Amino acid sequence: MVIKVIFRGFNFSQDGPGNRLVYHLQGCNLHCPWCSNPESMAENGSLLAAGDLFEILCPFGAIKDGQLNRNRCETCSDKPCTKVPGSALKLSCTDFEIEEVLAEIKRSSKLFFDGGGVTFTGGEPTMQFEALKELLTRIKAMGINTAIETNGTHIQLPELFPLIDFLIIDCKHYNSSLHEKTVGIGNEIILKNIAAALERRSQLLIRIPLIGGFNSSKNDAEGFAKLFDSMNTKNCAFELLRYHEYGKDKWAQCGYEYKMKNADVSDTEFNEFSKIFEDHNLKLIRT
Repeated sequence: MVIKVIFRGFNFSQDGPGNRLVYHLQGCNLHCPWCSNPESMAENGSLLAAGDLFEILCPFGAIKDGQLNRNRCETCSDKPCTKVPGSALKLSCTDFEIEEVLAEIKRSSKLFFDGGGVTFTGGEPTMQFEALKELLTRIKAMGINTAIETNGTHIQLPELFPLIDFLIIDCKHYNSSLHEKTVGIGNEIILKNIAAALERRSQLLIRIPLIGGFNSSKNDAEGFAKLFDSMNTKNCAFELLRYHEYGKDKWAQCGYEYKMKNADVSDTEFNEFSKIFEDHNLKLIRT
């Protein structure tokens, strides 16, 4: 079985406890306009262009006058342009056999200190559900701590609960119609999965990306608080992530238009949002 990996690397206490080997998996079913990893959206990978494009790179004529005709690239399966030494073009992901990933995790196990382990994120890791489930099953059998960061939209997500030690779910908006209008899918399944996690698990971290003009106002804070007041959140923590432009350059490299404007969240707005959560006894953490 093959799994598509964008990149992997270690971080400490950001995507689960301790020192963790984090795998970013290809594919996402949402289209968040602020996404810091836009190359992760396409199911089979995105072609990134970072540098000068020369016609000689493409034997099929997709490059002319330094411009890339991406419509022609979509029908090209081999992507020979990415195999030329020094090419400005590269595919966002690499195919790995599951056994290769497991061998790498086993070699890295001595580095999982302070309760660390392996985290799968994205993109959206559940887009490769069967491969993810197989990996989580095998990693748990190795006695290694597991975590995933998910947008919560996969209807089968609860099947993975017994295989996950640390679960992180994003909740981008409390209003389903606004959620769908902005990222392409309503929030009904997300909220259903959050409710299931709160019932079945002793741990859940809900992350809310605060985006100016979308979900960061005082009224939005009250809307989120009202939503979570209706749930049993005693075993749940929340993390508020302020908007940033870290992935802006990659949108252009992928051939996408970056449309975010005036989305910064001020200190005052952030603190006001945080206080409303605290007033509702919703536990906030920072990683």
